[in-house]
Amino acid sequence: MNLKKEINNLLGSSTPLLTRIIVINIIVFLAANIYVTLSPSAYLINYAALPANISVFITRPWTLVTYMFLHIGFWHIVFNMLWLYWMGRLFVEYMGEKRLLYTYIIGGICGGALFMLIYGLAFPQPGPIVLLGASAGIMAVIVAIAGLLPDYELYLFLLGPVKLKYIALAAFLLSTVIDFSVNSGGKVSHIGGAVYGLIYIWQYRKGNDLAEKASRLVTGITGIFKRSGVKKAKLTSIRGGCSKPDNKQKRIDDILDKISRSGYESLTKEEKDFLFKSSKDN
Repeated sequence: MNLKKEINNLLGSSTPLLTRIIVINIIVFLAANIYVTLSPSAYLINYAALPANISVFITRPWTLVTYMFLHIGFWHIVFNMLWLYWMGRLFVEYMGEKRLLYTYIIGGICGGALFMLIYGLAFPQPGPIVLLGASAGIMAVIVAIAGLLPDYELYLFLLGPVKLKYIALAAFLLSTVIDFSVNSGGKVSHIGGAVYGLIYIWQYRKGNDLAEKASRLVTGITGIFKRSGVKKAKLTSIRGGCSKPDNKQKRIDDILDKISRSGYESLTKEEKDFLFKSSKDN
């Protein structure tokens, strides 16, 4: 059995996005725990966890995303991944994979930002305090799908059919409000994730899809890099004395202009194929 090949298959584009998110969390969990076992100081974990201290965060800005894929405790990741699987499947069924991804990521970012606001600025605590775990992003997913389908019923063992709005409320109360003195930093992040979930579905019902806007922003940024790469290839080709025919180059420039205006996803399949083949020709 080729472990690397199996992991690549699990993370491939043919694998459902929800499965890929869960697999990434599990892989990071296993790697982190192996590292902690072999290195008792576990200093490098701090470079993936989100620090409450703003001055430390400035030197590690990536932690605002990496923290939501990092777990150390076994039951922490088990319960998080079960909630993500249960609610994520329903979310994907009604709202699609792309919205799931951006709700999870942006919800996690909002949860992390609130954590830093409370424990890094408003009420700074002595000693290094860090946040880790997917709970804020998952809470955003739970609240968002419950806001979309409040009366949707799920059958729960021993309880029978229960409306989704009550499941979401119970999840929030049990994981956030009860005994706030324990893991208070994580519970603050849950609030941030839940608030984003509410805002997202409120705006979505008004026709303002924040996930779609985030997707366009990311596509636009990647489009700029792709455009830069194609132009660099074009320049290299000209310097090598093998410039493209004028009509072909004009077509490429038109497509690149379209990407800069509307993003890569606005291209037709034929335009994407043409741009891909042109870049290979360079």
